[in-house]
Amino acid sequence: MDLQRAWLAGYLSPAQKKQMVSEIAGYIEQLRRLEPPRKEIVGSASLEGGLDYRVGFFPSGPFLTHEEFHCFLRKNIPIEDSTKAFSQEVSDCHSRFYRSCFAHADLCPRNIIIDNGRVAALIDWEFGSWYPKYWEYTKAHDVQLKMPDWYEGLESSLTRYDEELKAERTF
Repeated sequence: MDLQRAWLAGYLSPAQKKQMVSEIAGYIEQLRRLEPPRKEIVGSASLEGGLDYRVGFFPSGPFLTHEEFHCFLRKNIPIEDSTKAFSQEVSDCHSRFYRSCFAHADLCPRNIIIDNGRVAALIDWEFGSWYPKYWEYTKAHDVQLKMPDWYEGLESSLTRYDEELKAERTF
């Protein structure tokens, strides 16, 4: 059964929900510890273009630097014009250095299979790629579900990137 169905149907106690989110956060941290093949790569595991519907319906990249990736997200609007075109958060976040980390990039409860109260599998790896470290956190907020305790759990279990989330929401 997927986590979304179990969560919304009331099959999980508050303690089980908390344990599930903690377990998932541990898996995310394991992915983040993987050493990227290139320092600032943004691209698929095979170092080709990555697919993520947040940025388009076709593979994009690979991007050799986060600067290239962020420029692509801004539709090539120069960083010095990004505050006016988007927001101060976009300008600030796109000017920072982030480590590249491997991300599932579609981390939502429907993509988490559970069995006997434990995480059995993360499925739907189609968007899995190397991204700036904040990407998993911001993408986990991409699909708004009527599961506020899911988001509260994520925010208490993962390293938060609130400014980056605010920047992403301006696009």
